[in-house]
Amino acid sequence: MPISCIAIDDDPHSLENLIDYMDKLPELKLVQTFTEPLQALAEISVANPVDIIFMDVEMPSLSGIELAGLLRQKAKYLIFTTAHAKYAIDAFKVDADAYLLKPYSILHFAKTINNLYPAGTNEQQSFSIFEDHFFYIPLQNENNQLVRIDLNELIAIENHQEDISFVTTKGSFVNAKINFAKMIKMLKKHPGFIQISSSVIISKQHIKSVLGDQILLSSEVNYTATDSYKELFSNFIKMNLLKGKA
Repeated sequence: MPISCIAIDDDPHSLENLIDYMDKLPELKLVQTFTEPLQALAEISVANPVDIIFMDVEMPSLSGIELAGLLRQKAKYLIFTTAHAKYAIDAFKVDADAYLLKPYSILHFAKTINNLYPAGTNEQQSFSIFEDHFFYIPLQNENNQLVRIDLNELIAIENHQEDISFVTTKGSFVNAKINFAKMIKMLKKHPGFIQISSSVIISKQHIKSVLGDQILLSSEVNYTATDSYKELFSNFIKMNLLKGKA
């Protein structure tokens, strides 16, 4: 069956590029396009749901983030398209499934669709903003300053009751948990990270030594593998042991 799609973008040139990419993927069926967000809200609200809504973020009268909050239930998947990486965090708040940073290539576009609809399986593969090996988080200050977190520098993530700590080689950064619930799920599945307790995920490349349940990481960060995760961590260590000749 074709994958029904709606595209919303106030920039005609960007909309044309998106339509051109969709034409190159025969499984995608464009149902309707909009350049006015208020018109999109009025018509989509009373229409049948579709498989994918592609939505720009910066639009007049109503932003894509606001519009997505009103129309999220009208699409199985929501994909944001924008020229500004700073909106990646906001995309999580409205449960977006993908994020295309303009200008994106046809290969990146196709890969995003394939992540949502992998060939030969009905299981969705979680889209990850980590493809560029970094992401931004807003600092908790009045200026809403963004700080860049590079995956290669990320040592651990501590999932606390009210917030999340990102421990890096440059320091620790704290932000509200509500903004990063989906990010935690992504990191749990990321091949470069492993969960060692109900509240801690660590970077495999930053492990310096292991003594029993104690794990020492870069910057002298230390954690304990708890009972529920000991077997998972032990199997990871065994898989990476340098074995001598028999």
